[in-house]
Amino acid sequence: MFNKLRTHFVSGLLVLSPLFLTIIFFGYLVRLTDRLIVNPIFQVLPINGDQVFKVILTKMAIAFFVVMFLTLVGTLAEKFFVKRAFKAWEGLLKNVPLLNIVYGSVKEIAAAFASDKKGVFKEVVFLEYPRKGIYAMAFVTQEKKWEIHEKTGKEMVNVFVPSPPNPATGFFIFVPREELIRSDMTIEEGIRMVISGGAVVPPLKK
Repeated sequence: MFNKLRTHFVSGLLVLSPLFLTIIFFGYLVRLTDRLIVNPIFQVLPINGDQVFKVILTKMAIAFFVVMFLTLVGTLAEKFFVKRAFKAWEGLLKNVPLLNIVYGSVKEIAAAFASDKKGVFKEVVFLEYPRKGIYAMAFVTQEKKWEIHEKTGKEMVNVFVPSPPNPATGFFIFVPREELIRSDMTIEEGIRMVISGGAVVPPLKK
């Protein structure tokens, strides 16, 4: 009973923590930008207009500076010395209980969204799961030949079947290649579909 409750608790933490951490971070970033950048600029510049115009202009300025700041951080992250700092910070996070689980899940999702081939998800597929006649969407994680190919005598594919709404949790299974149906969806479209619980369906591609 305790183990089951602990599993549910961790699942709930994985689903909600990234969302709340993102909201808290962006809220803090917006307030900081408004206090340190936007307000001082507006006090210096002679901006005329009604109250509604000033509010809209303020929000646009805040959005601009936040986007530019995040873009700058992403650019610096590509530099060697910043990469070393991020790796040190990452090592610290991995040693903190519970937080390391959340961080690991967020990192996997971010890798899956990556435009290059470094993401953990390689391709979106369909398969009959958990039984014949019922189809599920899954992500291919690995196609290299290893022990299971020799043991089964079949060309097996490593497949991850996600559990909505968190694409970082689910079931890891081995499936014969001939039983997989390849999808035209991108990894991003597949993840969006998982997060929405199937409500967000990408358009047909001709």
